[in-house]
Amino acid sequence: MKTLNFTIGNINAIDSYLYAGNLYVFFENGRIAYISFTYLVRLLQDNYPHFKNLFQLAFLHNDYTNTAPGRLFLGINGVQSQIIKEWEKARKEVCFTISFESISRYFHDIGEWKSMPLDVRLYAMRLYMGCEDGLYESIIIQDEKAKVTPGNIDKVFDSKVVSVNARYGTIAISADREGLFSSNISDPELHVKIDERPKVGGSSLRTDWKDIDLLNYDAESKFQYIHNESQRTNKNIPNYYTLRKGGEYKQIVNFAIQVDKMDPLLDELDVKNDDLSYCFNSSSSAFIKLKDGSFFVTDFKQRTEGAYKRIIKEVKGCKKIMSSVVIPNGCVLRYYDRIVLYKKDGSIILHNGSTYGIRSYIHSNQYRSLVTINTEDSIGIHTTESFEPMPTSPENKSQYGRVKYSNIFRLKKQNSVEDNMNEEDLPF
Repeated sequence: MKTLNFTIGNINAIDSYLYAGNLYVFFENGRIAYISFTYLVRLLQDNYPHFKNLFQLAFLHNDYTNTAPGRLFLGINGVQSQIIKEWEKARKEVCFTISFESISRYFHDIGEWKSMPLDVRLYAMRLYMGCEDGLYESIIIQDEKAKVTPGNIDKVFDSKVVSVNARYGTIAISADREGLFSSNISDPELHVKIDERPKVGGSSLRTDWKDIDLLNYDAESKFQYIHNESQRTNKNIPNYYTLRKGGEYKQIVNFAIQVDKMDPLLDELDVKNDDLSYCFNSSSSAFIKLKDGSFFVTDFKQRTEGAYKRIIKEVKGCKKIMSSVVIPNGCVLRYYDRIVLYKKDGSIILHNGSTYGIRSYIHSNQYRSLVTINTEDSIGIHTTESFEPMPTSPENKSQYGRVKYSNIFRLKKQNSVEDNMNEEDLPF
């Protein structure tokens, strides 16, 4: 079993990022360039013309199952089963590698990195690079044909940055032992201004969003739950993240109004802190691996009968988790010697061998089901969609639950903070 995917081969890149119709590539020699992602998919279509429309759905329009018309269309008798049939046929047949040499002339340069990028993020028409010597930002202008006019790549923060995250008009900056910093992206024409003092002290290795709130991981298996205050966005404010199609309907106005330890979740799970090996999260769920090898996913909802857990069966031979990303209805884990996709219907090894890193685009409308894998000499693009039917039986409904539960992590003072409960189902 495999995913529907294609590869760019013989390319020496340390990272890549899909954003707004383009694939941005960060080369080993310091070059930063982009190429039209639509053009890459068109090359795939030219080689497999009988799957042309399927490739459009798989790689360019991941929002179709998230829209009311899309769900109605898939609900027509026989439509979903026929799509699944074609999808499985394509997964077995398609094996496509694009040589970098054949497309190199279609790359457009936007600048160079001088300090090794440890993480990159594109958001609100801005490029962020977290590097050994600080955070760099470039404001991007893009026309209707996805042609990019980059601005200068300027340093906006002076400490080592190991991870960058952005959502709801806010950028979160993990500065290792210096702590967690943040800034609002308020003016589309000006660089962000970052306070000299961290918003959350201690360490910050990475962050993950839980709706408007944020989990700050100060170790691989420990996090702090950060409560943020939001308000509805004003569509008249000229911010790209609010005006674009499918834009965010909230923006954070006060960051870190309360910080909690992870103890309430551990109490709900009846797990001790010393038992943890690795943790990460999605907007609705926490993924937890214990030192005894057990691995499960749970949600952030408080129940009288205790937390609901779904066990994840890891691929045999996989040990230490190097990094992780979440996808719709699952996750992808990067181990030292392989990349594995996990869903409730099983697991798939996406890549055998060492890698530079993995990315998913769970908060993107177009690319929410895609995963990119960067190796020493290739970039792989995988779609993780499998057209899983939604649970309909009473038993499944009680397990997945659309009942409104309270968040395990509660604000001591609610004030004007909006209810940020996310009613998504467990991803497994």
